[in-house]
Amino acid sequence: MKSHALISFLAGIFLTPVLWAEDLFFMEDLMAAQKVAKSTRKLVMIDFKAEWCGPCKMLDQTTWKDESVILTLRDKAVAVKVDVDERSELATKYSIHSLPTVIFVDGNGNEVSRFIGYRDAEEFLKEFSKLEES
Repeated sequence: MKSHALISFLAGIFLTPVLWAEDLFFMEDLMAAQKVAKSTRKLVMIDFKAEWCGPCKMLDQTTWKDESVILTLRDKAVAVKVDVDERSELATKYSIHSLPTVIFVDGNGNEVSRFIGYRDAEEFLKEFSKLEES
């Protein structure tokens, strides 16, 4: 009985980052994300992507699954994915011309920062730390 409890406890500890990785982009509605960000005093991170975009898929497979990125963003941003083919009006509003583009906005939708192109976890965290300092 004790061994089952220990196994459950350890599984919870080690699987938490994996489960969070699947939920990093738990919101699809930008307006709802902005409301959450405003009430929690966080930024909104918008990942503009497309199904046909190779570097976008690389972000999904590497950077967005990196434990350090997940832990950093979990406490500081509300993450949203926007497919530019499905939400072209948002791509136009935020002047998206290259993919992937990651934009940070405040709770009112005002752009704070923009990263264009693929970033591995280390590069992303370095740029994000500059954003936090400003």
